[in-house]
Amino acid sequence: MTRTRQLRFLKALTFLNMSNKGLILPFLPLFLSFRGFSPIEIGTILGIAPMVSIIAQPFFGFISDKYKTIKGLLLFLYFAVIAVSFSIFFSTSYIVVFISFLLFHFVMSPAGPLLDSMAIKSLGTKNRGEYGKIRLWGSIGFALTAVASGPVLALIGIENIYIVFWVLILLLISLTLFLKDNNHSADPVSLTGVKEVLSNKNFMLFLFLCFLVMIPHRMNDTMLVLHLENLGATTFLIGAAWGLAAFSEVPVFYFLTQKIMQFHHLFLLSIVALLFTLRWLLYGFIESAEWIVLLQISQGLTFGLFWLVALQTAVSFVPNRLRSTGQALLMSTCFGLGGAVGGTTGGTIFDNFGSQTMYQIMAAMTFIAMIGIFIIYKRTKVER
Repeated sequence: MTRTRQLRFLKALTFLNMSNKGLILPFLPLFLSFRGFSPIEIGTILGIAPMVSIIAQPFFGFISDKYKTIKGLLLFLYFAVIAVSFSIFFSTSYIVVFISFLLFHFVMSPAGPLLDSMAIKSLGTKNRGEYGKIRLWGSIGFALTAVASGPVLALIGIENIYIVFWVLILLLISLTLFLKDNNHSADPVSLTGVKEVLSNKNFMLFLFLCFLVMIPHRMNDTMLVLHLENLGATTFLIGAAWGLAAFSEVPVFYFLTQKIMQFHHLFLLSIVALLFTLRWLLYGFIESAEWIVLLQISQGLTFGLFWLVALQTAVSFVPNRLRSTGQALLMSTCFGLGGAVGGTTGGTIFDNFGSQTMYQIMAAMTFIAMIGIFIIYKRTKVER
């Protein structure tokens, strides 16, 4: 398979993989609410369950590096996703849904970093700066699905969300069959290599700083739908909020991928934390659902910029043979551990103090993170 054709399939897979998130992230909270779960239960299900990605993503990343295959793992994971999703969509038991969602994240969460790893390997070292032009298709897929799913689910009923989800997964399986495993390092991979990554103090510090910034972001991911619902938003507005957020990432991924490499990663991370602080402050004081939806356009300069900085930095910290492992550690820290802490904390604050107070606390958290990141950045410059 030619490099150009491989990259086209990767763009399509990135599009569809993020389309799943464009369906699940905005509308699964509504589905669970429809089934009678409380905000704390929803926050726990959506927050704690992603914590398994802390194990799943590095585990499957290591398996990929060791056995030098991504295609085979993706096919296995997508079929497993279909199997475990039955209980989520058809059970009314909190315990069953919670356990099923744990398994769902165990097999679904590694797909993203595996696709990212294949994209970077397919691009090669010289073209690594072109990664954003592949990743932007994920934002487009997320946005289009989030916007389109609102009217579709309004028509067929939120209880039939599984139909849309399974169609997307089957499309992913079909396209994955056309991928080719290539550009793997010939160097052998063992658990010693994983220890090498974990013993990299600079990489571990960077992961910790990313974790601090991601906690409030994951609180928003989990609770935004319920916040908008409290403000009177329709299903269409909720879908539009997520769609607008994802679309705002596209120009960031397209234009800034190479430019960010000219700046120190900690300086950029402090800028991202400042922008997040301003974003959450506005969310915490505005009481109009329409204005909150419009402000979702700030997603590009907050999360979009954050992810570009985080992924490029993670790649630079780890050797080529362990890139899947390094990227999986980044994903599990941001979305697994960050999701677990953010989801449960967000649900508790939301239930006891209300959504606006939750956003004000989130702003305070990112402000503190910004100060810490900037202090470390200044110390790093002095040491140099």
